[in-house]
Amino acid sequence: MSWFARTEEVAEARAQRVVPLRVAPVEVQVMGHESLDVLCARNVSETGLGVYVPHGFAGLDLAVDVDLVVTLPGVLPFLARGVIKHVTNGSGELGHFGLHFRLIKKTHRASIERYVQSRTG
Repeated sequence: MSWFARTEEVAEARAQRVVPLRVAPVEVQVMGHESLDVLCARNVSETGLGVYVPHGFAGLDLAVDVDLVVTLPGVLPFLARGVIKHVTNGSGELGHFGLHFRLIKKTHRASIERYVQSRTG
C-alpha cells in the first residue's frame, strides 16, 4: 500500500514536538479494545502524539495497537493507527500517554508535518 507510510519509513531522529494552542486544540479519538476516548493532544510530532488523560487508564494497554481519528485545526479529521508507548500519571487526576503512529496515509503525515512547521515557524 504505497499511499500509507509506516513509521519505520520515517527517520527516527528525535522528532520535533509542538504544543497545540489552547484556542485551537488537536483532538484525538482513541479507539482501543472495548474503549473509546476523545482526548486533546498535549504535543504533536511527525511520529506521534502526547495525549492528556483526565481520568484513569482503564482499557488502555501498552504496546497494543489502537485506531485513531486525529483532528488538526483547519484540516478534516483523518484515520491512523498507533500504539501506546508510555503512560505517565500526573499530579492529581491528570495524566498522559504517548502514541506512536504505526500506520498513517502519506497525505495525512504531510498534514502533520505542515502543522508542526506552522507551530515552529
